[in-house]
Parts: sequence; C-alpha cells; structure tokens
Amino acid sequence: MKRLIYSNCLAGLHSGLLSFIILTGCTTERPSQIDYLGQDPPNTSAEIFAPGLISTDSFEHSSPAFSPDGNVVLWTVVSKNYRASLREMKKDGGKWTKPQKPSFADSTADDYYPSFSPDGKKLYFSSRRRLPDAYANGEDIRIWMVDRNANGWGIPVPFDTIVSRGGDYAHSISADGTIYFSSSLGGGTNWNIRRAEIIDSIYTKPKQLPYSINSVGYEDGPYISADESFLIFESQRPEGVEGGLDLYISFRNKDDHWSIPLNMGPKINSASSERFARVSPDGKYLFFGRNRDQSKGRWGFDIYWIDAEVIKELRRDSSSQVAIEKPLGDDVIDALFRNDDKHSGTLLESWLNYHPNSLDAIIIYSTLLRKQKHFEEAQRLLTTNGSRWSNDASVLMELALVKYGINSDEEAEKLLAPILIEGDQLREQYITISFSLLDMGILKASESYFEKAMAIFPSSFPYHRRACALARAGEKDKAFEALNKAVDHGGVTSKKDYEDNSDLQTLQSDARWKALMSRLH
Repeated sequence: MKRLIYSNCLAGLHSGLLSFIILTGCTTERPSQIDYLGQDPPNTSAEIFAPGLISTDSFEHSSPAFSPDGNVVLWTVVSKNYRASLREMKKDGGKWTKPQKPSFADSTADDYYPSFSPDGKKLYFSSRRRLPDAYANGEDIRIWMVDRNANGWGIPVPFDTIVSRGGDYAHSISADGTIYFSSSLGGGTNWNIRRAEIIDSIYTKPKQLPYSINSVGYEDGPYISADESFLIFESQRPEGVEGGLDLYISFRNKDDHWSIPLNMGPKINSASSERFARVSPDGKYLFFGRNRDQSKGRWGFDIYWIDAEVIKELRRDSSSQVAIEKPLGDDVIDALFRNDDKHSGTLLESWLNYHPNSLDAIIIYSTLLRKQKHFEEAQRLLTTNGSRWSNDASVLMELALVKYGINSDEEAEKLLAPILIEGDQLREQYITISFSLLDMGILKASESYFEKAMAIFPSSFPYHRRACALARAGEKDKAFEALNKAVDHGGVTSKKDYEDNSDLQTLQSDARWKALMSRLH
C-alpha cells in the first residue's frame, strides 16, 4: 500500500516546529461493507440520509464523516444561536450508539466539519477553540487534528501552521497527505479554495486554485478524491440553479490541468442550496447537504446521499474535458485576489476569448466595468447573446444594477421583478442587491433592499457587514445604527472583532464608540 505522510503539530512547541509521523501501510482493517446506520442504500436519485437520526430538525452543517473502518461517524450540528458542535456515533457490539458529543469537544468554542485521514488514524476538524500557549494568539476558525486510537480520542492540536493560519474552514485530504481547504483570507475573492502538498516531509505554503475553480464569489466545502482525480466544491455563481449555492465538479487530467468546473446537475442541485460534498470511504456514495425552505421551524439543512455513479456520468460529459487555461487561470485569480480591477478586467477579456460561454466571467467582468462606471460597456457585454441568457437570474440582477447606475430605476425594477419572488434565495438576493448598490453609492435603494432582507430573517452578520461598508462610505450615523443592530441580534459580540476591523477605525474617535464597546465582551 502507498506510503502516507502526515504532519503532527505538537502542543507546547513553537508554531513553526513540526514533528512528522511516517505511516507505512494502513493497519486499520476495512470491512467488506460499511453499515451506514442501517439505512437502505440510495440509487440514482438523491434521498435524505438517516431521517430523525442525522437529518433532524437541527441545523446539520456538514456531511457525515465515516471512519474508513466504518466504526465511527461524526457530523456538525449548529444551534439557533449559531453555536456549532460535533456529534459522534460508534459501533459497539454490532450496534450504533446514540449521538453524543465526542470526548474532545470544547463547550466554550465552535467545532465544525469533521473529516478523517485516509487511514482513519486522525480526525481533522475546524474550530474556534483557544490555541495552546505556544501558538500565536487568535480566536479565528482554523483546522485542528486529533489522534484516534484504541481508547478513543487523544488531545486535539492545531494543524500545521504553515497551512492553517486562521480563517480556514472546510478541508479534505488526499491519499498522499495533500490538503485542500477553504480560506477567508485575502482580497476580493471571498471564501476560496487552497491546496498544500507535502514535499520532503514538510507542508508547502498553500496556493490558491486557479480561476474558475475560485472566483470573486463564494467557494467552500472542497472534497478531493484520494487520487486527486476530481474535486467537488460548493459555489454561488451564475451557472447555478436559481442563484443558490450549487455543487460543482472539476476533473484533473494527465497534464495536471483542472477542467472548467461543471455544475453537477439536477440529480444533485436544485432550487435550494447544496453544500458539504463528501464521498463515502468505500467510494460508493456521495453525501451532501440541501437546505430546507427556511420557513419558521424549517431553518437549516438536511443531509442527502446518492449513488456515486453520478460522478462517473459527469466525467463522461464532454464539458468536463475542457481544461482551464492554466497560466491565465492563475493570473486571473491572482489579480482578483489583489483587488486589481484594471488588470482583472484585461485578463477576463482574454479569458472570454478562450471561454466565450463562461457566464461567471461575463458577470464578473461586467461587475468590474460597473465599478469603474463604464455602464454602457457593461450593458453591451450583458446583452450580447442576450437570448441565450435572457432568463438567467444573475444576468438580470447584474443588468438591473447597471440600469441603476445610469439612473434608469424603473427599468431596473422591471428586470428584478421576475426573479425577486418567494423562495429560500430571496433574502440572499435582496442582500446581494443591497450591498452592490451600497458600493455604487446608491444609498436609498440599498437601504430599501436591505430592510426587505432583514424582514425575512434578521441576523447580526449582515448588519455588521453593512456597517463596515457604510463606515467606508463615510456614513457614520447609519454605520452606528447597523452596528447596534448587529449586537442586538447576537453573533458578532467580541470587542476584538470590532477594534481590529480596519473598516471601523474611522468610528473609534466618535463618542458613540465607547457606548457600543460597553455592549460587547
């Protein structure tokens, strides 16, 4: 069996010091068939997994992570006040135990997204728990790991600090130890996916995957196959179904090029949002999360599973063979990462020469043109091949924003009318429009859409994000109003989160800042 190399960051040592365990072979025996909690296997249609046991009225925030030997499963549950914790079930005497928190759980911190090493001897998870004294201080979410042994679990330690430096969430590890993970660090790319491999027993500095695996939007939840032949991830991009989060797959060819990401289609994606992809350790099933209708009492996700044959079907699709122009893809994401709008625009124009049907690139390019107030050029870009995309929600939304930019508010509202309808994405659509208008300095319309979003479901994070944008725009009164509402709704309540935020520094000399700080811990 292939030699596997893993790093182990020992507590009590400086964050740069690593000791490495070299595991030759895999001593964990795998059963011929994993008992997936006694559930009847799915076929070619996605089905809810373990209803009433794992898929419950709670907010399941990860797919189940089964150990390779099939004797342990863990997953994430998020409470209504956004506190996250892990749940664990074990095979004992041929029967599954009831769900409970694992022995390494930290009641003072959030724990998310469990995943096993390929040999099952380590569990990786993301957490905001306090770092050991030898590590740099920080409460941001990062990757941790804990040993699994005959007696249960060891003591969790932070994962390799060259790789995970905070702001890291979902992760997946290939057979040779290469890690793929999502990170919130950096520039205008929002959450993005990075990769770090092991060379001479040391993890290399992470590198971002190219455009269009990453974009300026949201990419998260990477799952890498053991041989790195395919990557599944979640993203919110124009090619998605009705503007929600969808799962995408990219295949790696013999020349080490990734293919243009392919929407995984109607067997997986729906008008709801899909997240948390993970293939079972025996390779038979694909697990993923799908959100409910967001009505009262229906907040959160359920876990689904489907026969993994769907991945082979997608590999046979001719679209999956279109390779990313590697140098250009790297350059585009680097320019977007640095918020270099001018260079990004030039590169995206070149990208569209290679990939003229890349709707994501068209929308991003239009956004850059709109930011530079080149509204007529953006309008021409969006209306070229207009009949093909005339009903696409992302195109209509972007074109409406262009219309707002040229003071054609009535035309903008007509464009938005058919897409701003009841559904689980309506709130997010209102928020997207609101922040885009705010960036354009169109405050009245921005506030109107934001209020509509909060009327559906108010929460602290949009208020906090809006306050930062208002502070950047010099709107101090509105910024303080939004900050106080962020505190009212819980969530962002740490003084440090406010004091260290560069967007809010212009507010700190205001007398209202002290009153705001008195409400935080």
